[in-house]
Amino acid sequence: MKDSAIKALKYIGIGIFAVPISIVTHEIGHYLVYQLFGASNVQLHAFSVSADKESVSNLQNAFAAITGPIITYLTVVFAYIMTSKNYQLFWIILALGGLIGRIVNFIYIYFRTAGYNPNPNFDEFNFSKFTSIEPLILSIITAILFVIIYAVFLKKAWKENGLKEIGLILLSLISGVTVWNFVGGLILP
Repeated sequence: MKDSAIKALKYIGIGIFAVPISIVTHEIGHYLVYQLFGASNVQLHAFSVSADKESVSNLQNAFAAITGPIITYLTVVFAYIMTSKNYQLFWIILALGGLIGRIVNFIYIYFRTAGYNPNPNFDEFNFSKFTSIEPLILSIITAILFVIIYAVFLKKAWKENGLKEIGLILLSLISGVTVWNFVGGLILP
């Protein structure tokens, strides 16, 4: 029992460290691109970046919007490479933690298929808005990628220690998001 508690605390600790790293690197991508393009009033926040989007072109806004997801997918690819020969929990949590924000695409798909036409504020939708690409198509592609990536990494977890390992990874992810939700706003308001 004591070993299980220590193992759970280890997973929680890794989540508290890795999930914010994946979230912040995603947001730093947006931030750096807006800075590079000379946008005014660029501010990095715990879960977003704000900028005067009217101070840059639509193409520059589109590039800034998609940069965060690109960094997230590059992190996933790197994590896959790092875990291809042996199981490394940190990289799995880092990869899956960065994808948590992509869940918003499932919500968007639901509302669009239910007949609503929402005007949300998330990366894929903003990219679509600035490029005139149908946002539902990009959200569906993102949702498919999300499912595939989670399946690949959770399959690695299953091979490591079955359902128990998957449960510990989910505990790690939930812990990381929860702690960052409270602490992140203090660090990056």
